[in-house]
Amino acid sequence: MTTVLVVEDDAAIRNNLARLLKLEGYAVSVAVNGSEGLAAARSLRPDVVISDINMPGLDGFALVEALRTDPALATTVVLMLTALDDRASMRRGMKSGADDYLAKPFTRDELLEALGALLKKRGRIEDSIRSAVQAREEDLRHAFLASLGGRPQDVPLLAQPPAGAQPQQDVEATVLFSDIRGFTSIAEKLDSNEVAQLLTQYFERTSVPVLRQGGQHLKFMGDGLMAVFTDEGGAGVGARRAVAAALALAVAAHDFRGWLQQRFADRGLPEFAIGVSLHAGGVTVCQLGTGPAKETTPIGDTVNTAARLQGASKELGWTVVASDAVLARAGSGVETGGRTSVEVRGRHAWLDIAEVLGLEAGGVPEADGLAVSAEDVRQAVEVNSEITARAVKGALRNKLSTMKDHQFGPGEEPPRLKGFRLVRKIASGHTTEVFLAEREADRLPVVLKVLQASATTEGASLARFIQEYALLSRLQVPHVTRIYDQGFSDDHAYIAMEYFERGDLRGELRAGMMTERVVDVVRQVAEALQVVHAQGIIHRDLKPENVMLRRDGTVALADFGVAKALHQDTSLGLAETRHGEVVGTPYYLSPEQARGGAVTPASDLYSLGVMFHEMLTGQRPFTGETLDLLLARHLTAPPPPLPPDLGALQPIMDRLLAKAPGDRYRDAQALLDDLGRPELLRTFSG
Repeated sequence: MTTVLVVEDDAAIRNNLARLLKLEGYAVSVAVNGSEGLAAARSLRPDVVISDINMPGLDGFALVEALRTDPALATTVVLMLTALDDRASMRRGMKSGADDYLAKPFTRDELLEALGALLKKRGRIEDSIRSAVQAREEDLRHAFLASLGGRPQDVPLLAQPPAGAQPQQDVEATVLFSDIRGFTSIAEKLDSNEVAQLLTQYFERTSVPVLRQGGQHLKFMGDGLMAVFTDEGGAGVGARRAVAAALALAVAAHDFRGWLQQRFADRGLPEFAIGVSLHAGGVTVCQLGTGPAKETTPIGDTVNTAARLQGASKELGWTVVASDAVLARAGSGVETGGRTSVEVRGRHAWLDIAEVLGLEAGGVPEADGLAVSAEDVRQAVEVNSEITARAVKGALRNKLSTMKDHQFGPGEEPPRLKGFRLVRKIASGHTTEVFLAEREADRLPVVLKVLQASATTEGASLARFIQEYALLSRLQVPHVTRIYDQGFSDDHAYIAMEYFERGDLRGELRAGMMTERVVDVVRQVAEALQVVHAQGIIHRDLKPENVMLRRDGTVALADFGVAKALHQDTSLGLAETRHGEVVGTPYYLSPEQARGGAVTPASDLYSLGVMFHEMLTGQRPFTGETLDLLLARHLTAPPPPLPPDLGALQPIMDRLLAKAPGDRYRDAQALLDDLGRPELLRTFSG
């Protein structure tokens, strides 16, 4: 329902207006003067304000000006009421920001016609803004999809004025373009709100040096920032200010890295870095749209070249790159490093560029006040951050959905994701697809899991899937599965991990294992658990299927999907098991897990004891015809004795399978110490 606020000091007019509008289906509030009207507008956020001009205290002109300076009310439709012959007030009201006026006295039809026309106009403007936002988001989504597929990311820029654009001026200027290196790799490891927060923090910090050096026409495009530096104040001043702003951007980005590491310390984010490129030449400044939707946009070949120089800077590893056109205008005092010529993609011409390392101190005057207002920048940053977050997460969702449904038909181009090329599907489940993939850089085979959360999973599977990477990425140890990459959207996730062509331990166990091999496997798993537990992580589902075999015979602990951090930060959104919920595989559950109690590192050691017994004897120590009976035996049945020839291992087995956690080994290192006793090694060596 459309809401209308009537601000009128004449009680008769105020009451008539309210009654008439209510009869027409509008939700109406009233105020008796401008001050009360402004307070009501800030509280109610009405769609329309109908205000008289001549009121005591805050008059109608001042009310309109106050509304237009409030970001939350700046686009509110305002209809002013004036005397029939007061043309000066009409002009002043429109200049103050009113959308239309209505001369007193007026009829019901005149009021409804004016109000209807304003609402229709507002709807067109909102549709225009909405369409522009959707188009921009779609452009970003395509650019991020290209990046995910291994192609260069290219956020579309304008080379020619679009239909309806009004060129305002042609200027000689230096264009600065910056973006975040590997932004999609960072964004994949955060949720949409966190991506938006990251971008907002980043742009608010990095906009400061650009504004200080007189950057104009700031635009935010995904993870990119563009600004134009004209030569106001003398030839070459714009180029020097652009160089100073670029170097200051690099410093601001370095400071931002500290915030990022603190805010997302446990996410395993890739190293944060930016690239800044500069190019000088002719720029056309256009005005797009009108009224609230008006936007000033620099366009032309200089703008596109500055943006596309980013590709060259990434390949060369330079933070700030400038074309010779910029260096020639900037004059002396610019410190440069490497130099080369590059063919700019889409330009079909070679460009001489240099790495910029510094600028002579005091060579550039600060230019506060030449750029747009900080409030305008803040609003632009917020809108861009939200659009970009939706676009990058949507692109990943589209990519993973396409991969999940790929059929690998003959002659079809295999899907690619972040430098991985899918080879074939290994397994398929209700929510998870598992692929064999190849890392294109070195042809290393990897396993790529793709999971889709559904309404039936209530997000738990996705959260645990994400947790698997978050935990494993912190561990760089020989006997834990290696993780190469991971990302997630709102309802899809992927993880690229080590491929084990020999499969898991179950196959070797079925074939029968020598005692020396069993002890060696237990030792390797214990070494993994020692590191895992020291990091505050409990596996909770230790079993032969989660111990993988490498080609050289060593083993690696895998599948931390139900692992739990001992000191888990619930703000990370990781899966957490409710008290009383049984998680794990029943044959390998500890007694405390069987009763739904708290898990500790000793719980993993119990599960390792079950595996130890099974590898030695070929039989699980506890079985049952029903789940209840099996769980009861975990809780009460004593460990079965080992065969006589394995008697030296019985004390170790008894401690591992003790019912009370306190009666087991205090940690995995204590188990390793016991397994390393010289007399035990002599018994089972050779």
